[in-house]
Amino acid sequence: MRRAMISFPVIPYFCYSLINLRGLWSNLPFIDSAFLEENKMIRLVIFAGLIVFLLWSGYQTHQHPQLKFNSLADRISHPFDTRLHYRIAEVDPRFKLSIEQVKSISQQATQIWKDGTGQDYFVYDPNAQLAIHLIYDERQQESEQRREHLSQLQSNQQHWLEKKQKLDQIEQQIVRNKQVLDLKQQQLNQQIQLHNQEQHNAQQNRSSIANLEYFQQRQQALAQNVQLLQQEINQYNQTIVALNQQIDELNALDQQLNASVNQYKQRFKPHLFHKGLFNGKQILIYEFESEDDLRLTLAHELGHALGIQHTDDPQALMHPIMKDQNTAHFLLTQSDRDLLLAR
Repeated sequence: MRRAMISFPVIPYFCYSLINLRGLWSNLPFIDSAFLEENKMIRLVIFAGLIVFLLWSGYQTHQHPQLKFNSLADRISHPFDTRLHYRIAEVDPRFKLSIEQVKSISQQATQIWKDGTGQDYFVYDPNAQLAIHLIYDERQQESEQRREHLSQLQSNQQHWLEKKQKLDQIEQQIVRNKQVLDLKQQQLNQQIQLHNQEQHNAQQNRSSIANLEYFQQRQQALAQNVQLLQQEINQYNQTIVALNQQIDELNALDQQLNASVNQYKQRFKPHLFHKGLFNGKQILIYEFESEDDLRLTLAHELGHALGIQHTDDPQALMHPIMKDQNTAHFLLTQSDRDLLLAR
């Protein structure tokens, strides 16, 4: 028959020593009451200091919500620094940007807040708790494909426009040529009519042989002019035929362009997705079209880290959709500053 084994909790040696020390504290001959009082005061001072630190930290966090994202070590070592510490933790190489480049862009993003408020809210710290990650996924892939297709469409549109402008110039030249030909034909007809009238008058008056030779030379000259004019008319007609062929080609190109635009709209339907996200612990960047776009996206997410919500102002930094903002030369709007004050 097996006996049940009863186990007892094992008290660590140092805890056991403290327990016994407390029990024997007053019986130790080498510890006097002054030492005990001094030790008690030290504990009280430490406890009071801890209470003051907690109260001060709570007050600071209430006044500066971004401080809750700083590490405890940062807050203890820099108790009066209200700036949000951040770092660049990850940059997917498919973005074709280095960590140093993203760091520089992030500092440009924080400068937007400094220029717009006159205060420093952020500081780059390689040991910061708040980390920024650039994550390459299907959103950036789709964005790059969309830009490639759009660039090709714009190139095709430019080619169509240049071809149309060239045809417009040819058409204008044809109109001018027709006016010249009409004038030449009108003048030649008048010369022929005058020649016929003079010849008829000469026949009625039975002019000399010399006049007969004159009319024959005159008739030959007019015949040559008629032939030259006919050559110009034939050349003009050939130009018209060539122009019509080029117009047909332009119309075919226009149809292809319209089909490409429709395919683009079907392939890349507009939809909302997160370019970036602040989840309370880190900033995640998923998509950007340019360095200016990345700078504004980082500034937007850093605004959330300051405790700022979205606004309805479409030109503001804190508007949920990056569309109408001036990405190259952006300045904080009054809506952004109002949200910062109201947080």
